[in-house]
Amino acid sequence: MTKVTAGILAGILLGALYGLYNTWGDWSGPAVSASLLGRAAQGIINGVLAAYANKGSTPLWRGALWGILLGLGLGVLAGLPSHSIPQALPPSAIVGLGCGLAAAKAKR
Repeated sequence: MTKVTAGILAGILLGALYGLYNTWGDWSGPAVSASLLGRAAQGIINGVLAAYANKGSTPLWRGALWGILLGLGLGVLAGLPSHSIPQALPPSAIVGLGCGLAAAKAKR
């Protein structure tokens, strides 16, 4: 599995979980679908960026660090429209951590 594929798969999975976390309590169709699509897209972007940041043989700690930094950056962008940047940072950092670790763990 390539680094980009591993980062994207981890991003989709963790982004979808983050989307479900965002809609906890509001299970209407439009809210769930918008949150799932938005956070999965954030996970895909995070996975691609983490894969390109972790080219070559990357140690796991560096992959985790890059993933967290990219996740925090995307969390700031995700929190800007609703003025909820502090609430968006921890889940985005977790998505970034997963993407960074998956990309660093992949062989090529």
